Amino acid sequence: MSRVPLLLLAITALFLGSPSACHAEPQCPWMNAATAGGFLNGEVQSVVSGVTVDGDATCEFKGSTGAMLRIAVHTMARTPQEFPGYLALCGTSAVTLKGIGNQAVQCIPNSGANKGEELIVGRVRDRAFVITIKAAWIAQPPTSPTKTRNPISDDSENIAEQVAGSMF
Repeated sequence: MSRVPLLLLAITALFLGSPSACHAEPQCPWMNAATAGGFLNGEVQSVVSGVTVDGDATCEFKGSTGAMLRIAVHTMARTPQEFPGYLALCGTSAVTLKGIGNQAVQCIPNSGANKGEELIVGRVRDRAFVITIKAAWIAQPPTSPTKTRNPISDDSENIAEQVAGSMF
């Protein structure tokens, strides 16, 4: 056997045995980048963080135009005591959503850290989810002075349905 094939074999074995060669970026359990990109109208970069042994994580998808979709899922040890804290993210501007997990609400906060972002908060059993959407279309005023803008779009509702459905 010549030296070149042996060298190639040794290099291949080195790369295959290397932890970096086997390391894959974590994937979002609730949505893929293609679906998020369709929602945000373009290609997205995704980051998954805060992954726990309970299966909790935060997935963030950012589009090239500055649009962002974040899905955060957290397991609650004491649901009746903890979930109201998640609902408080929407405050008094919350609108109840039917058929999306349990106790789901939607809002566009006018103040605080989430000002101008659309939030959808809900739970499935002992797991809370918070969906944050930041996009130009959220801040747009109604097209007619006689019309009030429905702050939740069908697309946002579909995203929430997909997240809640994947948690069952």
